[in-house]
Amino acid sequence: MLFLFPLLILFGLIAAPDAAMNAAYAAALLWWTRVLPSLLPYLIASSLLLRSGILSRLPKRASPFLLLPLGILGGYPVGARVAGKLYRDGALSRSDAQRTAAFCNLPNPVFLISVVAAGMFRDARTALPLLLGIFGTALFGLIPLSRIHVKAIPSEASPTLSHDLPAAIGDGVQAILNIGGCLVFASVLGALLESTGVFRLFGTAAPTACAVTLGLFEMTSGVSAVAALPLSLPLRLALTAFFIQFGGASVLLQSASHVPLSLPRYCLIRLCTALLAALTVYYLTPLFCPAVAVPTLASRAEMLQNGFDLLAVSLSSALGLLLVFVFTFGLSKRKRGV
Repeated sequence: MLFLFPLLILFGLIAAPDAAMNAAYAAALLWWTRVLPSLLPYLIASSLLLRSGILSRLPKRASPFLLLPLGILGGYPVGARVAGKLYRDGALSRSDAQRTAAFCNLPNPVFLISVVAAGMFRDARTALPLLLGIFGTALFGLIPLSRIHVKAIPSEASPTLSHDLPAAIGDGVQAILNIGGCLVFASVLGALLESTGVFRLFGTAAPTACAVTLGLFEMTSGVSAVAALPLSLPLRLALTAFFIQFGGASVLLQSASHVPLSLPRYCLIRLCTALLAALTVYYLTPLFCPAVAVPTLASRAEMLQNGFDLLAVSLSSALGLLLVFVFTFGLSKRKRGV
């Protein structure tokens, strides 16, 4: 039944070509002007670090304190790549590799500062609550990571810059093209869903429901849509933290290509950490952005409207999560040959 998904997309592209082209153009422009120049050097440097043989020097007891920073510095999906390499080398068991991928697969600070804060929200101060909320939540991963057991890894051949640098550049270009493809695909998918009129069922919360569904598929597109919503800054940053911490279907698929993931377990861990990061960012934002009003008790009419909006966003979130699970579960079954 997986063939129905691409058939529906092709039918949507034929039925709404203008909406698909506009969405693809906006996503490609965002990737070209913001994502590529800020992330490509970082991806090349992280790939070069991995090729330097640092994994062969991991101490057994210090591994949680090295794996987590390595995932943060490398960004998506370096944490999953590290877990996959350790698993293939026999240094980690399958369950430990899944745990490492779930807690060490994180965004890098350059993306949060350059692309999200300065590029999408146009305010560098918004990077502070995002950095503290997302990476502060990630520190809780040290508790389960401290229980993993890293076996000795056979020593690798001596790395050479003349060989590793071109290979690292190739890895970085491939990674940035993969990010751009996911960004364009998710933006087109969101535009096709919007053109069907399904989000009009959510009333005044239709733009928010569209942004939430889009962010559950591809975080960059979702954050870009959330940044333009007429919501309070704490709420927009909280949704941003949720999308970035969760990663969306695109990060899930990239991670599954490196590690044999248990999708329910992985998604549950990511959802819990994403909710915690969102709550943390929501309450930290007024401290770092003084112009933002501290949340107070709303009137009865405002509470009623907020309740309807919350219900609409919850339904769109459930719809988006269902689509993500069905899509990724179908692809994982096909990959296993089931």
